[in-house]
Amino acid sequence: MDRHYEGVWRYARFLTRGATEAEDLVHEAFLLAFDRLMEGQEFAGDAGAWLRGTLRNLVKAWWRERQKLPQDVADHLGLLADKTEEAWASLAGEELRAALDHCLGLLGPEDRDLVARRYERGMRITRIAEELRRNAATVRVQLFRIRQALKECVEGQLAKGLTT
Repeated sequence: MDRHYEGVWRYARFLTRGATEAEDLVHEAFLLAFDRLMEGQEFAGDAGAWLRGTLRNLVKAWWRERQKLPQDVADHLGLLADKTEEAWASLAGEELRAALDHCLGLLGPEDRDLVARRYERGMRITRIAEELRRNAATVRVQLFRIRQALKECVEGQLAKGLTT
């Protein structure tokens, strides 16, 4: 679990665009993996690939159930998720990790602290707001802005890597 959790969570977050939904779906995928192991079944290949494939199927079901989308729209989103998985798998993990590490290093101390509380320690936004004596909406907006800045930075770093 330790080896695959972060990558699977980032993939879920990318597919769902919501941290809460991503957490729920990742936990469900890991529960399925644990059930599989408890039944004595092993993973034929890479456990990370199995988890991402399972997560992709859970995201497809989530879109259908939670968003009440017509079947054809949900199927189209499923195809997009499949294409995303292919693109995700083709991107070297080391490049992505290096770009993210670089961009995290550019954050100020307060922003790094917020990111660490939310994503490294898994704290809920309401808890962070309580500890920092701030409004939860303010913390949510700060995290949104930090994520946007990190996204732009990582995309810029990856684009530089592709052009050099």
